[in-house]
Amino acid sequence: MLRRTVVSGWRSWAWVMGGVRGLNTATKNTTVGIVGCGNVGSAVAHNLARQGFKVVAAFDVDPARLAALPPGVPSAPSPRHVAAAADVVVTGLPRPPNVRAAAEGPDGILAGLTKDKVWIDHSTTDCDQTKEFQAAAAQQGAHVLEAPITGGLEALKKGEMVVHVGGDEEVARAMHPILKASYCEVFYVGAIGTAMMVKVVSNMLACVHVIAMGEVMLLAKRANLDLRTFWEAIRVSAGNSFVWETGGPVIFKGSYDPGFTMALQNKDLQLGYDMARKYEVPMDMHQMALAVYRRTQYQLGDDAGCYSPPKTYELAVNESLRVEDFDAWDYNTKIHDGSLIVSHTGLKHRTKK
Repeated sequence: MLRRTVVSGWRSWAWVMGGVRGLNTATKNTTVGIVGCGNVGSAVAHNLARQGFKVVAAFDVDPARLAALPPGVPSAPSPRHVAAAADVVVTGLPRPPNVRAAAEGPDGILAGLTKDKVWIDHSTTDCDQTKEFQAAAAQQGAHVLEAPITGGLEALKKGEMVVHVGGDEEVARAMHPILKASYCEVFYVGAIGTAMMVKVVSNMLACVHVIAMGEVMLLAKRANLDLRTFWEAIRVSAGNSFVWETGGPVIFKGSYDPGFTMALQNKDLQLGYDMARKYEVPMDMHQMALAVYRRTQYQLGDDAGCYSPPKTYELAVNESLRVEDFDAWDYNTKIHDGSLIVSHTGLKHRTKK
């Protein structure tokens, strides 16, 4: 028998009776290692250190990234050394081939995993590949959790992102304190593969919103509407969304969110389209969104920010969507009644007429 539970931000399906805890719940004495010290790995390391967890080893193919980690975190010569040194290995890598390179071989993570160690992978990657790693780790008595994240890099730095977790539920529960150090919501979805599907589909939906947002903003601009007034009007309308709340301002600022690139966004969109092809689901709207995002990548480059499709529209019609009121804008998020809620900071107040 199953029931829905909500405990300290943890949503999961739990057995009413039965179930054996295979691991002790993580504590501040649980040691953690980081493989992949880019935006995600660095932010997680800082969050863990800030919450009093012990980050005992780190590895990155670019040694310069290690300098951005909390003081005193030792560098390791390989992913295997990180896995050997820590109880829990956390990875945040850009693409499935990067995850495989870190996992396999004599110097890979799998070579360093032993009984009861846990690998938490924050990468948005191929779920079938993750299942392979889970099976390999299980032969050594170790565990793998997929833990894709959503909400934006700046939110992660503040511990306000959401993490979706897939894998053995008892292992996920045991790792909850480590995950809670970086995320405002730890949402258990189910077996390996389920959390990745949620993350990829969420990104697909967000991209559709970004494209639509760029179109209507240019419509408002050419119709001589004040863009800030237009943005605020939609916020209290049925057309509002997380993307409207947080993506609109990064377009107004002209940054287009460079923290997550077009190349990575298109990798995620392709993963989603591959899932749709596997399950034979027609995806007309999302295939169109992928085409728009590919065109944007080809036009503006791999490193363009993930909110860049509206920029291609600005260039096409020679209009600017800049709004000076947003120069100091930032946002915070929290979970309220099961939904992600956005609050804004740094906006100039306007005198109402």
